[in-house]
Order: sequence, then structure tokens, then C-alpha cells
Amino acid sequence: MTEGIGTYEEWLASLDEDELIGLLRRRPDVATDPPPRSFGLLAQLLGSPWRVAALPRKLDRGALDLLELFALMGDLSRAEVGHWTGEGTANQSPDIDAALAELMSFGLIRPNVAPGSDTVEYRPVDLSGVFSHPFGLALRQRKLFLRCAVEQDRLALLARLGIDPGLDRTARADAVAAAMTPERIRALHDDGPVEMREMLSRFVDGNPVSLIFDVPPTAGTAAYERGLLYRLDGHRVEMPLEVSIALRGEGWRLPIELAPPIFATRVLSQDDVRRTRSIALLQFCEHTQALLTSVDTDGLTMMKTGGISAKELRSLTTRLGFAEEHDTALMLMLAREAGLIAERGKTGVALTSAYETWSTSARAEQAAVLLAAWWYSPFTPTHRVPRASQKAVPVLKKMLDDPAAADLRSTALTALLRHDGPDDRTTVLPGPDEFARYLDWHIPVVSTSAGAGHVGALWTEATRLGVLAGGAPTDLCSILTEFPVGRDGDRRRIAAALTDQLQDMADRVPFSVRLLPDSTAVVTGPPSTEVASILGAAAQPESREVASVWRFTPATIRSFFDTGGTGDELIEALTGMAEGDVPQALAYTIKDCWRTYGALAVRRIPCAIVSQDQVLLTTIEEDEALAVLEFHRLAPTVLISSATPIDTIAVLRRHGYSPVRHSDTGQLELDSSPRVRAATARTTQPAVLSARHRRDPRELARLLRTGDSGGVDQARVRASLQHHSRLLPKELDVLTDAAARGTPVSIDYQNSKGAIVRHSISDALQDGNWLFALSDSTGTRESFAIMNIRAVSTGPR
Repeated sequence: MTEGIGTYEEWLASLDEDELIGLLRRRPDVATDPPPRSFGLLAQLLGSPWRVAALPRKLDRGALDLLELFALMGDLSRAEVGHWTGEGTANQSPDIDAALAELMSFGLIRPNVAPGSDTVEYRPVDLSGVFSHPFGLALRQRKLFLRCAVEQDRLALLARLGIDPGLDRTARADAVAAAMTPERIRALHDDGPVEMREMLSRFVDGNPVSLIFDVPPTAGTAAYERGLLYRLDGHRVEMPLEVSIALRGEGWRLPIELAPPIFATRVLSQDDVRRTRSIALLQFCEHTQALLTSVDTDGLTMMKTGGISAKELRSLTTRLGFAEEHDTALMLMLAREAGLIAERGKTGVALTSAYETWSTSARAEQAAVLLAAWWYSPFTPTHRVPRASQKAVPVLKKMLDDPAAADLRSTALTALLRHDGPDDRTTVLPGPDEFARYLDWHIPVVSTSAGAGHVGALWTEATRLGVLAGGAPTDLCSILTEFPVGRDGDRRRIAAALTDQLQDMADRVPFSVRLLPDSTAVVTGPPSTEVASILGAAAQPESREVASVWRFTPATIRSFFDTGGTGDELIEALTGMAEGDVPQALAYTIKDCWRTYGALAVRRIPCAIVSQDQVLLTTIEEDEALAVLEFHRLAPTVLISSATPIDTIAVLRRHGYSPVRHSDTGQLELDSSPRVRAATARTTQPAVLSARHRRDPRELARLLRTGDSGGVDQARVRASLQHHSRLLPKELDVLTDAAARGTPVSIDYQNSKGAIVRHSISDALQDGNWLFALSDSTGTRESFAIMNIRAVSTGPR
């Protein structure tokens, strides 16, 4: 129904319930607090320039091309849209209608019926903040004629076209626009001198705007007098849109492609998808735990300039049996993001106390922590190439936040969820190239802004983390996209939601362990936390694929004993986890290693107290006041203290003894250097974001239809207004009442020229540092910067 629709507000009021809810769901930016209480306010919010400028990120390439056409041409009927898009040849009618419906679903265009006319036109919102020169073309003839800075050029054109110069300004512009048909433009062009035609060719083939100094005077004058170029501000010249199109020839059409590319789709079994993502996540958790165990045992050295060297990364990957270096890089980056590892000193990496909790958690909790860290990361972990450089930043070296990378992660996963339910056909993307092609169509602005490197890395990371399974989105996509991406997110809330979703992860992927006679263990499927811990402590991995191979050697078995286990405990643990008995050769090796284990003992001596006076040493050993030093008698003349030499000397002197310090060679050592203390590590507190009340689209639609604003917290509105205004308390109370309930008030407003103008306003709404309202003084809806409101009084004046 389009009868009687003349304004944006009337069109919004004509939408049925489902259409209005769909619009509000696609435009969550208009769910302000308090919410718009009228369709007039909703229209003002939907058309606000900064909101419109953000919408191309959500449009597919077809809708974006059509939006650019509206930015170029303005109002268009359905027939005109078909003409400019090449309906029936370059584009088909269903694709054109789908693109029009997409733009209307975001409130970017609306149907309009002029008074006394039956023709329905599509009228766009203000798109000047989205496209500066749509399709590389300029403004239309009428606008440039009005903006022309040289009256002599206008008079010369009017004379050439036979238009009465005595007409008023608007009538002259309308007459020129009507007279400059494509045939007339080509005739004026062909009638001009050769140098003018050669000069105009670079405007047609290139930029329609140029500096006046780059235009030859003789050729330029001929073009100005014919309306083929306009001098605007003494510095720029511009070719009108109609001229650019006419000089390209009759067969030329705008480069608009509305037909979406074809992607493979199929109905997926959700059980199979969840099993695939569970395998990926279980394997990733197992590998991460093995990697961090290695870091804890062997350490990890960073370069002096920061980060892990490529050689160190390659060695670590080979030693642990991982397939790819980028997997190792991803695990290290996410471990740091999750707080499991941290820098120690200038060139060291060490595990944190959080690792102890994580390593003993269930696989579901481990996976949730790593996924939340990935979602929280402000850059793409495996693509470390800053925009200003072609050289990759080493792994674990600190990088600046990259908003485009985080934005791509969220927008891409949202674009993948373009199916209605579990029984619908789902797009399946078999590889990174197809993934890039999919994003290039569905979110061209975001994918282009991020770059091909981030797109490829996102595919790899999402597949490795089970967010994509076999090229299709998993249930993790819908959970992650419910939360803000990057530093705006809350890792704990994200991890809690993911943990609930992944509770059945281990049950979906059973594993088995087979012990072979050659002292190896073959593990089919990702092992549990307990099995992985035992194998990691007692065996050396040879490969880590879906089926991993572990080899037992005397050295690895002794490593298990170093953790506190015994030979019988290891045989018992292997018997419990494996299918069948422990092979005789392996059992013999374990028992033999345990028989010889501990025959030699090596002790660390923090501090030795040496004296030939054995009685004195006995007195010190039995002195209860010195029990804090936990003495142990190593020999008649040697007493061992558990404290450091410095602390031992301090305690002995405090109780009346006079010890001195000797070096390892027995020489008296004088120490006058200052005592060095380790700096206390600072913990970074997450930013606390102010909670903003967002209403459900269905509830907001109901409030709009009833004209109610729902429950409004006036104290919160007042606090927000106070943050942006410089009003007196009484005036702030009046403005708060107007913004919360829409009551009429009068404001004294300082405009851009510095003048104070009085406005009687009603139906006001505060959004950030702006006040949207209906100005009864001008009869239009306007936006007012709150800081420029100088005074407020009750009711209109």
C-alpha cells in the first residue's frame, strides 16, 4: 500500500507489524534510551547522517551498487531503476527487486507518491556522507548551474540554449536541465573546437573534478559557455553528470551487478557439524596444553626487540609434532590473550597462575577460555602485518589494536548466518578462496577495508577453533555474535556462555589408546585432559594429527617420575586408559627405570653455615628463635639454612651472632651493593562499560504504535544531559522532562554562526550529545548540539 505516502514518517506508520519489527531488528542503532516515541522521531534517527554512513558495512555488493545509483540520481521510479541497471540484459528483474527490498529493509529508501500522481518513486535518505562522487561521476546539471561562480558563463549558456535570462534563478536552472538532453549535449560537444574536445576527454575517462589551473583557457571558455564544464569556486571545475553520461555513448551503462554469485549449499546434519567442531576444539585444547607444558619445562626465549623469532617458532613446532607454524602462533597468541602466559623479564616467557586452573579444567572450559580470548583479541592473531608495513610482526610482540580486523571477525560470522533454521540449506565454503569470494559479495565494505590477509587468516583461525566446520558455520557463530567483539567484550561472560554450549563436546568425540609392542601409544581422537597429561609427562609425541603417536623412552619415563609418579602408578594409569594390557617390553622398561631412579640424589643448598666450633653450631641449631631458618645438619662442621645468605646473616645478627659472608672459594666477601627487589606485576583491570538499555525490536514496535515511551529512568537521562550541557540545575530539569517525556519547551540555541536563536520544540529525544526534536518555530525536525543550548524554559514562547 503506497497511497497517501508522502513523507518518511508516513511510510514508517504504514508498515505492518512484521515489516516494522524487521526494520528495527536491522537497525538496532535506533533503539535509543529512552526510545523514540513517535514515527517522526524514528524517521529522524533512521536518516541521521552518521547512522546512514555506517550502514554500507551491512549491505551486500548488489544493494551497495543500487544505493550508489540512488546517491547519483536521487529519486527514481521503478522504470528508471530498470533503465539504469540494464533490466533484462545486464540484470534481471528478481535481482533488482531483491536489491530494492534490501535497501528498504534498512530504511535507506522509501516509496513516495507525489501529489496528483500515480507514479511511485523511490526516495533515498541523505547519502552525501556515504558517496562523494558515485561511480566516479559528479553532480547533476541543475545543481552545478545554481552553484556556478561566474554569472557570465550562465548568461552565455542561456543565450546558446535560447532561454530567457529574465526568468528567476530556479526557473532558469529548471529550463537548462530540461534543455540539456543527451542529443543536445553531444551536439554542443561536436560543435566545439578540437582542443575543447580533447580536453573534455580526460574528464570523461577520469575524474569529473579538476583544478581550474589545469584547464587550458581557450578550451575551458568554450566548455563553460556550452554548459559542458562549470567553474564553481574560482579553483575547481566540474563536469555535470548528464554530460559525463552523454559523452560516453548511447550504449553505456553504469557498472551495476545485482546478481549474486552462486555458492554451494546443502542441508547439514547439526550432529555432524557439532561433532566436527568438537574434534577441532578438543585437538586445539590438547595441543595448547602440550605447548604450554613445554614452555613451562624448557622455557621460551624472546628476542631483545620483542616477540619469538621465526627459528624459535619453527623449532618449537617441530619438537612438539605440530603440523603448521601458524597453529603454534595462534596457540601462543591466544594463551597470552587469555592470561595463561606472560612476559618474564625482558626476554622470557612464563606461565601464570591462571594456567594451573586452566590446565586442570574440563575440555569444555578450556575451549571456552581460548575461544573467548580469540573473540576478545583486537587484531587477527595469525596475520601480524601492520597497514603501514609489509613485514610481519613476530609472534608475541605487542601490536596496536586493529579495529578493522575485529570488525571483520564479527561482521563475517554474522554474514555466514544467512539461513533461517536448522532444516534450511546452508552455504558451504570449501576453502579460503571461496570464503573470500563470499565475503566480497555479502560484506564488500568490511572485507575490503580489512584486506585479503585478514580474510585468509580469519578462515584458518575459525576452522581451527571449530567456529567453521567443513566450511559451514557452527553453533558457536550465533553465540559469539551475540557479544561485542574486541576490547568491548567481556571475556568472562563470553566464556560462560560458550562453556554451557560445549558441555557435551567430549561425549561427541570418543577416543581410544592402543599400546604397541614397539613402546609407542597410538591415540585415535583427541584425548581427555587426564590422558593427555599422562602421555605428555611419560612419552614424546611423534605426530599430532587426528590420530597421534607417542613414544616411550627411558628419558621420557624418568620425566614422569620427576612429576612425583612411580613405576606402578604409570603402569596402572596406562592399563586404565588403553585397550588391552601394557606390552611386556614397555612394562619391563618402566620397572627398570623405576629400579634405578633415585640412586643418586642432588640437593640444592641455599646457604651453608661453616664453623670449626661444633658446639656453637649445635647451639644455633637448637635455638628456637632461629627455627625460621629451618636448619639441617649436613656434617659436624656444616649447618644448612633454608634461607638465602643475606636473610640468614640478617636473622643471626638480629639474635646476637656475628656471621660473615664467604665466597665460593672461601674468601671473605664484602657486599655494599643495593638490594634488588622484583617489581610487583600490575594486573590490568578490564574497562567497565556503562550498561545501555536496549529494547527488543518487538517491544519498540509496540511502543511506537501506541505512542508510549515505556518506563524511562529520568535520573539516567538527566545524568546524560548534564554530561554534555552547561545549563543551570533548574534548566537541566526542564530539558530532562522534555527529553524523557516529550513535553514542549523553549530553548535558546547558539547556531554555527554564533547567533542565539530561540526555538519552541516538542517531541524531543536525547541521543548522545545531540537532541532531536520537532521545531515548532521552523515546522521541521532538527538536531541540536546539547552543549550549544544556552537556556531552557517551560512551554513555548
